[in-house]
Amino acid sequence: MPVVAALAIGTLTAAAGELPDKPSILVLTASAADDRVAPSREAIAFWNDRLAELGVVSRFAEPHVVVESPVERALENYARQVAQRATRLPAGDAEPPPPAALVDLDADVVLLLSRQDILSFTWPLPRVSPPRYLVVIRKVRGPYRTDPMVTKHVVAHELGHALGLDHNAEPHTLMCGPCQPLTAEPDATGFLPLTAGDRVRLVELHGR
Repeated sequence: MPVVAALAIGTLTAAAGELPDKPSILVLTASAADDRVAPSREAIAFWNDRLAELGVVSRFAEPHVVVESPVERALENYARQVAQRATRLPAGDAEPPPPAALVDLDADVVLLLSRQDILSFTWPLPRVSPPRYLVVIRKVRGPYRTDPMVTKHVVAHELGHALGLDHNAEPHTLMCGPCQPLTAEPDATGFLPLTAGDRVRLVELHGR
């Protein structure tokens, strides 16, 4: 099954940092008909359910969806720059600052449903405090471009990084890296499972 095909292509691991108890999410899309919006909402709901099960204080706020934002071009340019530099340069003092158009957005997590066929990734905005994240979801081209199962797993995986989780060595789990998509199966939640270590880490980061 192609559930995590996009995950296996590669993602960036966000630096762990404290998010607010109810981090806000701004979803930017070029079209109201974007078939990634509904799976993105599913992924956010998935994390809120898991956080509730763990009894931690954090929850994602209801996402605010904006269509054809005037800052979209600036964010797309920055996303491309980050994707091109990712394998060579981590975020940090050497990383150029994010554009003002991104920093000025009133959201803890900006989820860009990109027009570009680039890597999906989560990026902690360098030298921005408190921690804020840009999550970029690629415009997939090919036979699975409209598969909501793929999209919701990619978004959930990337939001896991924003919550502070790294990749793990379990190839059939949500935060896998690398993954084995052909033999991976969702659990009763409809998503690939978290590991015990993922759950412990979430409690450590976000508290009860």
